[in-house]
Amino acid sequence: MNKKLLVTVILTFSALAFAQFGVRGRQLGGRPRQGGGFDPFAQTGGRCLVPGYRGSGEEDLPTPRDIDRSAFVYARIRYHTQPWRGETSEVPWHHDYPDGDTMLPISLARLTTMYTTPDSYQIVDVDSKELFQYPFAYLSEPGYLNLLPRDVQNLREYLDRGGFLLFDDFRGNDFDNSQFVNMEEQLRKIYPDRELEPVNPAHPIFHMVFDLNPLEMLPPYRMYNSGEPQFLAISDPKGNIQVMVDFNNDISEYWQALDVGQCSIHESSQAVELGVNYVVYAMTH
Repeated sequence: MNKKLLVTVILTFSALAFAQFGVRGRQLGGRPRQGGGFDPFAQTGGRCLVPGYRGSGEEDLPTPRDIDRSAFVYARIRYHTQPWRGETSEVPWHHDYPDGDTMLPISLARLTTMYTTPDSYQIVDVDSKELFQYPFAYLSEPGYLNLLPRDVQNLREYLDRGGFLLFDDFRGNDFDNSQFVNMEEQLRKIYPDRELEPVNPAHPIFHMVFDLNPLEMLPPYRMYNSGEPQFLAISDPKGNIQVMVDFNNDISEYWQALDVGQCSIHESSQAVELGVNYVVYAMTH
């Protein structure tokens, strides 16, 4: 059995097994469309979007959970948002939590020799020294990120010590690029002397465990302001990626979609493989 077929088989059985636990998104539903059905937030030509309200974030406080600390554990960053964001039912840092967070460590355990568990994730405040306990950090919707001076100092120290930060789940195009512009402004606070640059498809990060071509990857959905997926990064002076940026993409949506069978298994498996590559790169560079 070749590697791609094996991964597809494993992910298929993962989705079937996961379905037994019951997903909050499936229980809570989404925004109803007049006449019935579901209106997936004005998506335009996308392939999948897991519906459902997933909590405000207030019920998931960043307090240490009783988990196996001898395993690989990663951080989901809780951050300050821009004051112009306005009020929404769910804060941006919380998007896809916790289903995407559960699927990533499960995939790492099954597809690599890394020891980890389904509970190997933790919400961590952006300005907390607790962040240094986690070599890999995930940040959702950086288009709304607002780094205060203490946040900047903490993140720069974290990255300079060898931490890896993944930005995911935000979008923009020629007509509305405000999320990207804000993300760049926040990164300049951390590293004013470093440029955000495209990551070449031949870069090792796309070939750590699985050989992937980022030019062939599709976003899970398209919104009114969606452009084409881009992979960008900020690297240290030795060329090691410190901040990876998935722009016009949302790989965590694919991760949680495996739980409900909402997306193509091929595209979902690519997103899982990409997440595995990111973690292995972070742990070896």
